[in-house]
Amino acid sequence: MRTVAEHFERTLGADAVRTDGAVWRFACAGVVPSCVVQPRSVDEVSAAVRVAREGGYALVPSGNGTDLHIGLPPRRYDAAVSTRALNHVLAHEAGDMTVTVEAGVTVRALNEVLGSAGQWLPVDPPRAEQLTVGGLIAADRNGPYRFAYGKVRDYLIGLKVVTADGEVVRGGGRVVKNVAGYDLPKLFVGSFGTLGAIVEATFKVRPRPEQERVWVWRAASIDAAIGRALEVMDSSTTPVLLEAINGAAAEAIGVGSESALIVGCAGNGSEVEAATARLRDMARDGLVVCDTARAGALLKAVRDFPQAATEDALVARVSVLPAALPALLGRFEAEAAARGLQLELAAHAGNGVAWCQMTGAVDATAVELFAEWMRVFTRQSGGWAIFEYLPPFLRGRIDPWGFNERAVSLMARIKQALDPGGVFSPGRFVEGI
Repeated sequence: MRTVAEHFERTLGADAVRTDGAVWRFACAGVVPSCVVQPRSVDEVSAAVRVAREGGYALVPSGNGTDLHIGLPPRRYDAAVSTRALNHVLAHEAGDMTVTVEAGVTVRALNEVLGSAGQWLPVDPPRAEQLTVGGLIAADRNGPYRFAYGKVRDYLIGLKVVTADGEVVRGGGRVVKNVAGYDLPKLFVGSFGTLGAIVEATFKVRPRPEQERVWVWRAASIDAAIGRALEVMDSSTTPVLLEAINGAAAEAIGVGSESALIVGCAGNGSEVEAATARLRDMARDGLVVCDTARAGALLKAVRDFPQAATEDALVARVSVLPAALPALLGRFEAEAAARGLQLELAAHAGNGVAWCQMTGAVDATAVELFAEWMRVFTRQSGGWAIFEYLPPFLRGRIDPWGFNERAVSLMARIKQALDPGGVFSPGRFVEGI
C-alpha cells in the first residue's frame, strides 16, 4: 500500500495522498483502493494520471464517492482520484444563462450560487448535498424533475477532462450554441469513470419557478397510482413530477402506509392555482396538499429513495415505456409476495423508470432467483433492469448491467481508443469494459 501511495506523494506531496480510513469511503463495488489522491488543481489531476500510467496503476475517478457502488468490481484499483478539492464556480453568466464549474462542486452548492440570480440547474439527483458535478455527469444521476426538465445531458454544453495520457481535453464550449466537432460532453455522460477524469463542466441553466406545490394522492395499489399518473398526463395539467410509490415505500419515505401518487406543479401563482383546481376535479377525494415545509421534506425523501439500509440491500433500477409500468410493478409486487419477499417500489411514472428495493432478512437463494426473474420479466416487457446495489453474496453471480446488445462492441472500441492501457476503472462498466 505504501509503495503505491509513495509514488503519488513524490509528485503531489504527502498532503494530497491518504491511506487512512478514508480509503473505505471510496470502495468501488466492494473493492478498496490502496490510497486516495486528492489533487488541488487540474494540473495535479494530470500529474496523478501520468504517475498512474507510468507506474501501471489503475485509477477510479470520483468526487465524494457517492455512486461507486454501481457496476462491476474493477479488475484493478490502486487509487481513487477525488476531485472534491476542485470546488470553485468559475464563471456564472446570468445574462447568457450559463455556468462553468469545477467537477468537485456539489449540486446543492451550485444551485445555491445560481439561486442568487433566480436561476438553477433543474436536475434533482439523490443526495445533492454530497453529489459532485463530476459524479452527476459520470453516473448520469437525476430525480423526479426529470419528467418536466429532462436529464443532465440536456443542459451540459461544455466539458474539460483529463485523458489516460494525462492530457487536458475540452469539448463543447461556454455558449449555448456550439456545433463544431464531436459531442465529447455527451460521451462522458453515464461513462462511470471509464473514459477519463472530468475536471470542469459548463451548463445552460434556467430561471427558477416562482412557486411550487406538492400533492399526495392516495391509491389502492402502485399500479393504480401509476394509472392516475397517466390520467394526469392526458389532462391539461402540466406537472413537473409524477412519483408513484407502493405502501412499503410510503412507510420508508414517511407518508403513511398506502400506495400514492405524488404530484408536483410549478410556475407563477395563477398557474399553480389552476393546476390545483384541475387536480381537485380529477381526484374528487384522497388528495392532500403539502405545506411548504412538508413539501420540501417529502421531495427530498422521494429524491433520495432508495437509501440502502445495509450492505445486504438489493436495489434494481428498471426502465420501460410508461404505459408498461403498471403491469410490470404490479407483477413485481405479487411475485415478491409469493416468494415471501417485500419490495419498496417508487417510480418516475411519467418516464417509465422505477426503483425496487428488497427489504428485510431473506434467504440468499431466494434473493438471487427473484433478481434473475425480475431481469427476465423486465426484458420480456421491453425494458432493462440494472442492479445498482448488490449484496456481497451476489457479486460475481449477477451482472449488475445485464446489457448484451450490439452497442457493447461500440462501447469497447471507444474505451480502447481513449484508454488503451486501462488506466481508468478497468472492468467496471458494461461487459467488463
